Amino acid sequence: MAQPTEYEQLTYNAPDGAQFGRTSTDLISFYGATPVVRPLTTLTLDVSTVSSTSISTLACVVTSWMFQSQAEINNFVTAISTMQYTLKQLGLLA
Repeated sequence: MAQPTEYEQLTYNAPDGAQFGRTSTDLISFYGATPVVRPLTTLTLDVSTVSSTSISTLACVVTSWMFQSQAEINNFVTAISTMQYTLKQLGLLA
């Protein structure tokens, strides 16, 4: 005999939506992870990619994956690594 499934609703369908963590110091987690405070990201590095390059330009620098410099690639890798670490802290990524 199948057991009835029970779910706990975290919201009551308020017209303005739902909020998890009232302040940045509230502890939250997902999927049984240890609750943590809001992860602080101190990175302010931007990654901008070249959307198009004119082939009529004589001094054209070709870079891998359309990044403008090695520093931009490093910033991209750092940003992705930081996001991965943060998602793991919250329990959203194994």
